[in-house]
Amino acid sequence: MSLSLPKARAAAHDLGTGRRLGTERVPLAAAHGRTLAVGLVAAVSLPVVDCSAMDGWAVGSTGAGPWRIDGNVQMGALPGAPITPDAARAITTGGAVPPGAVSIVRLEHGVVEGGSLVLREPSRQVRAGADIRRSGEEARRGERVASAGTRVSPAVVAAAAATGADELVVVRRPRVALVLIGDEVVEAGLPRPGQVRDTYGPVLPALLEGEGATVISRRRLRDDPDAVQEALGVSDVDLVISTGGTGASSADHVTRALDALRARNVARDVAIRPGHPTIIAARADGVPVVALPGNPFAALAALVALGLPVFAGMVGAPPDRVVPRIASAPLEGRPRTTRLVTVSETASGVVAVDRQGSAMVSGMVGADALALVPASGAAAGETVGVLPLPWRR
Repeated sequence: MSLSLPKARAAAHDLGTGRRLGTERVPLAAAHGRTLAVGLVAAVSLPVVDCSAMDGWAVGSTGAGPWRIDGNVQMGALPGAPITPDAARAITTGGAVPPGAVSIVRLEHGVVEGGSLVLREPSRQVRAGADIRRSGEEARRGERVASAGTRVSPAVVAAAAATGADELVVVRRPRVALVLIGDEVVEAGLPRPGQVRDTYGPVLPALLEGEGATVISRRRLRDDPDAVQEALGVSDVDLVISTGGTGASSADHVTRALDALRARNVARDVAIRPGHPTIIAARADGVPVVALPGNPFAALAALVALGLPVFAGMVGAPPDRVVPRIASAPLEGRPRTTRLVTVSETASGVVAVDRQGSAMVSGMVGADALALVPASGAAAGETVGVLPLPWRR
């Protein structure tokens, strides 16, 4: 009996969660793309002190002035001496507001005449608190800025730096072994009749490393049962990903190899097209195996839909969320299964790209997401769930 895609994704994520990895500290410059193992907590309030949001003058009272000029606020220095109600002190953006200051007069709103600050438009009354960024208004010391399981983006790195962190505690990179199977596959040059070019070898290492993994080995195998079993049983890895050999023909050896390794099936015969031959399993030693089919698009679609949830569980992150989108044109379904369709985003919704098929990868060039089309299909104007393609997040 086929397994539904939502149940298969949940089982794949649970498998990864059961193999959570250790942690390490890395400097901010090396943290991009990693996953937080410990939530980011602000070490200081942001801003640290009340500061000016604009270039201009800190003034000691509201109203229309004038205010006598009593000096400048030094950038990078402590707030300085208190300011009296009749005084103004020149200040630049980010400067610490001196004690007693009630507002900032913007540079374009004031002018200095005879040692006093006057408003260019006297009717423009100065309001209390104008253009002052209060200490802690962005984040207070001890406040959580990002939770464990968050993927470290440039925004997370910037927030970490701004709130006083020099390092982040992240999940160790999963060590991945790639096993690429198939007599018909050639790695370079023009394929002869009966041959196909290797589309995985150049793609999967970069894709997985972009997800935060380290590809420690890549083996190209012929359709040899002993070699397949030995490669799928490789030691000292956190995850094995294979391509090809998942069917039921005499040349397909993955299923028998997993049986010989006493692997437990976690998700198999998943009701998806393409990608139905995908196998998610756990070896006897617990190491997850993501066995992808041999057709290029089927393999990449299955990796996005079923393989990446395993990876997310291992690093303590949630699986990519299926997001609702409007179909701007009809998306055809397939009986008793979820059809995986590459789509592009338009102003009116998502639309299927040209060249859909298990063996077709060129259509993915212009795609933004993978639509999960139900058996009934989706009419124009109806909502359909989509998964972002990793390189389009």
